Amino acid sequence: MRILVAGGAGFIGSNFIRYLLGAHGGWSVVNVDKLTYAGNLANLEDMAGEPRYRFHRADICDAAGIARIFAEEKPEAVVNFAAETHVDRSIDVPVAPSEPYTSSPGTCRSRPTRCTARWGRRGTSPRSLP
Repeated sequence: MRILVAGGAGFIGSNFIRYLLGAHGGWSVVNVDKLTYAGNLANLEDMAGEPRYRFHRADICDAAGIARIFAEEKPEAVVNFAAETHVDRSIDVPVAPSEPYTSSPGTCRSRPTRCTARWGRRGTSPRSLP
């Protein structure tokens, strides 16, 4: 199984990637991270040279970039850890009253959702991880 992890260079995402690759020998991981204050590739230094791991520096708000990554990598599942978790970030970038609050402005705009919806219509149905 090929899993795309958004926000995989953060603390939780990097540990999740390490867990997946350690627990599931036949699986591969595509890490997509913007590398803001919360993401750091040093969290995944031990993945250097791992053939089942790939990294793309990208913003989940960039629909064209995410669509290109989906087309190239063909993930079977998506896990989203991309978030700005600190309260001060929500003060710096407030959400309009008409938009539901989430911890990442890109998630509010549903761009990754549109990419996954289009990808899902190509004959791959969403499913839960085993």
